[in-house]
Amino acid sequence: MGRLLGLGLVILAMVAAMGQQQVSQAKDCCVKPVCCVPPPPPPVEVSWCVEDPCTCCKYTVTACLPACCKCETPCLVGWKPGLLGRKILTYKFECGECVDVVITKHGKTIVRD
Repeated sequence: MGRLLGLGLVILAMVAAMGQQQVSQAKDCCVKPVCCVPPPPPPVEVSWCVEDPCTCCKYTVTACLPACCKCETPCLVGWKPGLLGRKILTYKFECGECVDVVITKHGKTIVRD
């Protein structure tokens, strides 16, 4: 009986040691150093020309977008009428960013990015 108890304690100690080793290995592999992750580049100003769909007047607008959109030309997705005679144009960049441009009835442009 004493031998079985001793053998049981040895096996229990071995299992506990293996569990501790697995826990410490799991902690080591999941820790990523913070210093190695580069910060994203700062946003840049992107300018493009918009055209009023009703009057054909052209305006240059500027929006602050992620740096990956820097050299892209947006595509007009569509437009809809807004309040007080405004037109809301939606532009989409290849980088995935969408920007709404509001043209007031007086020709003022407002960029919603």
